[in-house]
Amino acid sequence: MKKPKIRELGEAIKAVVKGPYTTKFPFEPPEIIPEFRGFPEYQDDDCVRCGACVEVCPARAIEVEEYEKGGKKFRKVRFRYDVCLLCGQCGALCTTGKGIVYTNKYAKNTLDRAEVIHEVEDELVECEKCGKVISTKRHLEWISNRLGEKAFANPTIVLTKHIPMGVADEERKSEESCKFDREDWYKILCPDCRRAAWMKENFQ
Repeated sequence: MKKPKIRELGEAIKAVVKGPYTTKFPFEPPEIIPEFRGFPEYQDDDCVRCGACVEVCPARAIEVEEYEKGGKKFRKVRFRYDVCLLCGQCGALCTTGKGIVYTNKYAKNTLDRAEVIHEVEDELVECEKCGKVISTKRHLEWISNRLGEKAFANPTIVLTKHIPMGVADEERKSEESCKFDREDWYKILCPDCRRAAWMKENFQ
């Protein structure tokens, strides 16, 4: 048997005095550098439920569901951390730029799947003519705030913001959905119905 080298003896003595070189994970969390991009964290107050993150997620970790409750339609966005790839596309392409932020969290180990699923919802705005979904109320309010006084050029955005304040009446669908009158300019309309209303007034 060969005698150990002096360097190996020195390393062995250091390990006895100072302890092992290996980390104490999983008993203690490892030290994470600030630049590490971990799981995205969704900000409920800044998320407008537009669904843009659903379109760009390659792992299909974000799902969208639309349903009716109490005579109104709602959109639910479901974030599944159990299948997230940490690619960062959702945060990079977020509509508001604030709805999703990156964290240093690298693991979400749990035996309860409900702990790795985050859901947010908001009421949908429908076209008063055809009933087609336009977007969520949060989304239209965010657009209105971003446009400022320019938002008054779009009646749909203005009415959506004024209804909760009691300034405008609740939206209602027209009985004659195929007929457009001048009063239809001042209704909540989808882009197709808005275009049809303007074309009828200007060219007929």
